[in-house]
Amino acid sequence: MDDRKQSFAKMRDYRIAAGLFESAFEACKRLSSEDRQSLLTKIEKQCSRHPPTAQPKQYKTVEIIGIEIKQSS
Repeated sequence: MDDRKQSFAKMRDYRIAAGLFESAFEACKRLSSEDRQSLLTKIEKQCSRHPPTAQPKQYKTVEIIGIEIKQSS
């Protein structure tokens, strides 16, 4: 699969997932407080079973080559 098709597939999957979450939360507004809390607890448990797979941040190395100090008169 070329990069363009792969990118489109990822964006499509993201939009589908985002739409499903949006629909679920809209439906959740119509539930009783107890049912809403139960559903949100189930969502929380599912999320904790599938942690994000984001890459850790890459930090840049900085090299200090000197310090300049200026005195004001």
